[in-house]
Amino acid sequence: MSPFPLSALVVALVSGAGLLIHSTVLRTGAVRAGMFCFYTNLSNLLVLLYELSLFTARLLGAGAVYALLAAPDTVLAVTACIWVTHLIYHFVLVPYTRRNGTPFADSGGERVGNALVHYVTPLLVLLQWLLWADKFGLNVWSAVKWLVIPLAYFVFAMLRARTGKPIGHTKLLYPYPFLDRPGLGAKKFWLGVVELLLGFFVLGLILVAVGRWLG
Repeated sequence: MSPFPLSALVVALVSGAGLLIHSTVLRTGAVRAGMFCFYTNLSNLLVLLYELSLFTARLLGAGAVYALLAAPDTVLAVTACIWVTHLIYHFVLVPYTRRNGTPFADSGGERVGNALVHYVTPLLVLLQWLLWADKFGLNVWSAVKWLVIPLAYFVFAMLRARTGKPIGHTKLLYPYPFLDRPGLGAKKFWLGVVELLLGFFVLGLILVAVGRWLG
């Protein structure tokens, strides 16, 4: 078996461990309420399912399924998806909490779990992509298509907030401060959304450029 599907098993184990610890189920016996309202956990879950599917398809010889999962656009989308988790956490949410002196809702969980879902898993997926993924044929359209993932999460977060039910045991309707439309005001909110999408698109373009250079 080639290094790419073998690496998928390693990444799946790491991301699964991160989710397990981050969920606090080992400490409390139950999954943290509202856990999967957060992009961090959903993106790590996506990585877990993707990597397990990739490894299994290769192991069972499901060529068509493996070809779809290993396609350059697919791998780029998964890589960008989980790398956004790291970038937003490290460069937006951590500074935000330090400025305000209060933790945001998804900062709970064990330190090891927090490190795994925000740092280790994103880094492993990026290394997996850099070292072994097929990058042939990546183009600007590849950077556009990956935006389906953050847009889908945005729609989910907005619709969930409309239920009026706080996330888990928090008092928050919105998982992240930059998605709090009433708190930010319409103008600032939509400006922030556009800036984020542009940033995600630029991230996709950077990955495409790197992929073509390595290609």
